[in-house]
Amino acid sequence: QNQVTMGAQHSTAATCEKTPPQEGFGSPQEDRREEELMEQSRNGVVPQRPPPMPTLARPETFEERLYRKFKAEPLVPIGCITTAFFLGSGIKSFYNRDPARSQVMMRLRVASQFATILIFVGYAGWNAVTFDFAPGMAVPSEQFQGAG
Repeated sequence: QNQVTMGAQHSTAATCEKTPPQEGFGSPQEDRREEELMEQSRNGVVPQRPPPMPTLARPETFEERLYRKFKAEPLVPIGCITTAFFLGSGIKSFYNRDPARSQVMMRLRVASQFATILIFVGYAGWNAVTFDFAPGMAVPSEQFQGAG
C-alpha cells in the first residue's frame, strides 16, 4: 500500500514539474482563440460572440398580481363588490320573505353585473386601441413647447 501511495505522490509531483506556471491571466488556449479572433477581424470577418445568458424573472405572487390589477383597472373590483352586495341583499330579502325588495335587489344585481362587464370590456378595448395614427408626427400638445 505504501508503494502505491508513494507512486501516486511521485507522479503528481512529476506532473506539476512538467507544466510551468503561466504568466498573465489567460491560458494558452484562450490566447490562441484571441489570436484567431483578431485574425478573422483583420480579414473582414466579424466574429460572433454568443449572446449573454438570459436572467429568469421572479414569478409574480398572487398578492402582487392582485395589487397590480386593482391599480390598473380599479372599477372592475368595485363593480364585483357591488354585484356581490346586491346578490347578498337579495338573498337576505328572499329569506325574510320580502318578495318586493328581493325582486328589486335581483334587478339591481343584474344591472350592476352588466355594468361591470361593460367596464371590463371597456378597459380591454382601451388597452388594445392605439392612437398612433401617424408615427413620427408631433402630438398637438407637444407642437408649441419651444415657443413662449
